[in-house]
Amino acid sequence: MNVIYYSSDFFSQICGVAIESLCEHNLDIHEISIYLVEDHIASENKARLKSITDRFNRSIYFIKMPTQKEVFPNVKINLGRTYCRMVLGELLPQNVDRVLSLDSDTLVMNSLKEMYNTDLGENYVAGVYDCVGEAIQKKVLQAVDELQYCNAGMFLVDLNAWRREKLGDKLLEAVLNTTQQNKGKMYFLEQDLMNLVFEGHLKLLHPRYNLLTSIYLFDYSEVLKMKRPVRYYTKELVKEAKEIPALLHATTCFYVRKRMWVENSDHPYAFFYQAYRSRTPWSNEPQIQDERKKLKKIYGQFWHCMPRSCAIWIATLVINYVRPAYAWITTKASLPTIAEQSST
Repeated sequence: MNVIYYSSDFFSQICGVAIESLCEHNLDIHEISIYLVEDHIASENKARLKSITDRFNRSIYFIKMPTQKEVFPNVKINLGRTYCRMVLGELLPQNVDRVLSLDSDTLVMNSLKEMYNTDLGENYVAGVYDCVGEAIQKKVLQAVDELQYCNAGMFLVDLNAWRREKLGDKLLEAVLNTTQQNKGKMYFLEQDLMNLVFEGHLKLLHPRYNLLTSIYLFDYSEVLKMKRPVRYYTKELVKEAKEIPALLHATTCFYVRKRMWVENSDHPYAFFYQAYRSRTPWSNEPQIQDERKKLKKIYGQFWHCMPRSCAIWIATLVINYVRPAYAWITTKASLPTIAEQSST
């Protein structure tokens, strides 16, 4: 099994906990090679990460994250962190023909062996629905109803197909076309671009392999009410995912005040995070503190100052009306783009 993570020095502890959970639940796999694209991770934290993989007799390879200028010297616009995902085929050794791409804010809860060996057929990647709303899919992305929009926090990638089809070049082309159409502005995250480029060549996996915070936290009917997805899993499949999750993904959610790695977090995955953290070299380190600005703390508390039903009603308006409007305004006015925000 080949797995790739991306991490800065700040996220090294969070990534270390993710790697701990991966190793603990995949003892049945003969060999695991972990590739970590690192953005100035300190030597001490690299040693901590290596101590985790050594304990499980696994391999970890640190890959220095290239600058945008190094991989795309002729591109003048700011690609944020998007560019790093575009060069996946070049970042990894040529003998790596399949890789599981995971975000650092994921926790593995069961073996991924069966999923990793999924027959992709003619598909380039496999992923899990993100339950994107109709307003975003149709009005912002202007995508077809058949689009299987997946969360990029977990993608199983056929690297042979990636290189053969030159998917990195196609992703770059999608970025340049978007910014050209919107006068140099790019609203989309790499997740949007990847889904648009992979359309028609993406295999859908069981939701247990990327259980997002909002799906875990809210009832099925509440999710459908808020997101209004064009397509999504059945209630039975989501129920199975919640009962026996294989991978938890701590995506942001308006109803969660603190991320799962922050001290005294109210995130539903916080208990699991602390359990895995207790077995890492960071176990005796002070927990990460809540350093949000006052306005963000007020925003986080706002949703809990009313009945849950009211919070869901307001969230429904924001998701289906405010966000699409913001996307349109961003591309027309001089506001920070998503690419610029993702650079910080």
